[in-house]
Amino acid sequence: MDDALVDDMDAVGDDPLDMTRLPPRRSEWNSIAVLGGAHEDDLDLALGYLEAGAILASHWIRTGANDALPVPIYYQYRHAIELALKWNIRSAAVCLRRDGVSVPPDELDNFLTRSHAIAHLADRLNQYLGRLMPAPNDRIDPPTQDTLDWLHQLDENGQTFRYSTVKGGKGQGLVRARPNQQRVDFDADVRRLHDAAWMLFAGLSGVLDAHAENQAEYYAEADAEYAAEMRSGMDY
Repeated sequence: MDDALVDDMDAVGDDPLDMTRLPPRRSEWNSIAVLGGAHEDDLDLALGYLEAGAILASHWIRTGANDALPVPIYYQYRHAIELALKWNIRSAAVCLRRDGVSVPPDELDNFLTRSHAIAHLADRLNQYLGRLMPAPNDRIDPPTQDTLDWLHQLDENGQTFRYSTVKGGKGQGLVRARPNQQRVDFDADVRRLHDAAWMLFAGLSGVLDAHAENQAEYYAEADAEYAAEMRSGMDY
């Protein structure tokens, strides 16, 4: 084979804009991915979908409009948001139980397993936050809540951005997910989703982590004081 042709083929493999070829394998060490394990949770997966969405969105913004990418990008961000909501709900439930509030694990597991509706998940999280913390942390912040309400209108059950056709209403069978072609300001949409996803992933989860730490310290001090009072009473 002609050496120049070989060089051209190698060059194509290194071309970041050529989607028909993946980059060359880097090394054995850099070719290994670690999946699963006892510590994997929904927040880990949320970060993965969020980063995947950000990589695709950044590519779309930098290289120009590509109408094949927006629907998958919407899906990456939507799923990241769903997973982050579910993680925060579980975290809030743990905090409520620590305060002695009844949050049956089976009921919560059933709800989180069955529900993919952003509005229902946000509503449950707001209920828990309202019982845990004073304002302004007693609910999802208004800009993020507005984005979640808008996202729910776009995709109520997590199907719209997965398929070209979805189940319609009673007796309708399959219907088109996007029956009417439309022009959207995708740059504005994706920035809105990006901000909301990061707020849920890093902002709200951090607030709940801090609350859990404060709870642990409070109850540890309370237990220590109670134990000291008991010992003092026994001395008499």
